[in-house]
Amino acid sequence: MKKNIAILLILVLSLSSCHSQIPIEKFRLEIEKLDTEKQISEYWNNLHKIDQEILVNTSDLRIADSISISNMIKTALIFDIHGTKGYNSNGLSGFLPIINLSHNQIGESQIAYWPIIEKCKEFGGAIESFGGKYPAYQLESVSLTFYNYSLFNQEEKYTVLVSKLSETETVDIIDELLKSFQHQNELRKLSEIAVLNSWYLQTSKDRIDQSEFSIVKMSDNNLYLKKYGRIQKLELLKTNNESKEYRIQNEPFGWDFVYGANGSLSLIDEKDNELIKYTLVK
Repeated sequence: MKKNIAILLILVLSLSSCHSQIPIEKFRLEIEKLDTEKQISEYWNNLHKIDQEILVNTSDLRIADSISISNMIKTALIFDIHGTKGYNSNGLSGFLPIINLSHNQIGESQIAYWPIIEKCKEFGGAIESFGGKYPAYQLESVSLTFYNYSLFNQEEKYTVLVSKLSETETVDIIDELLKSFQHQNELRKLSEIAVLNSWYLQTSKDRIDQSEFSIVKMSDNNLYLKKYGRIQKLELLKTNNESKEYRIQNEPFGWDFVYGANGSLSLIDEKDNELIKYTLVK
């Protein structure tokens, strides 16, 4: 098993260094060769170890993305090819699809993967209680990735937000995951031209972090939200004399950022309620 993990890490390093595509057909063939429920269960275990022993200890974002999306794609392939065979047989397989979502830091990947979360909800098992009652943990993962906003103890929002994610059209999960990986590689080719302003990160109104995030202009002349070494493209929705309203490209909840001419910044929901007013870094 350790040998398999080492082989995958070497493959991931190779993919990351040369911007190659994730070898989906290779994954498909190895999963098709799994004949028994025991073999499928062992495969789930292997993916779990890759997550726990490699992914969570990887600081290189490019390598982390390769591992994360590879695990997501393999999970999707297992369900496509073998259905529920071997799923929830030892507990780890029930946990893996959930931590696939939470350990991925690319919003587009999480949206593409959401149908897998819904499939797990249908199957039952670990998803019913992991990280709290469904869908608390899953929504928290998506909200933190896109907006760095916590939904803790905001159960009244869950039904609407799950509905928004469910309504997002995903024609082909694996294809969309691959596109999200390729898009991240394209973003890494951009260079930063200017920092417009920076603010302290907040996951809630009453909790100010020491870390910072910024609105930056990149070499493609577009504005991006930059946090934790990643950038998310901002789309201008409307402008007036005092502020401009931006939305993260492909965000799921309809939440926007209001950027004031004086450097102020707020996160608002789909009803224009202010979720957070950020503190400007001076």
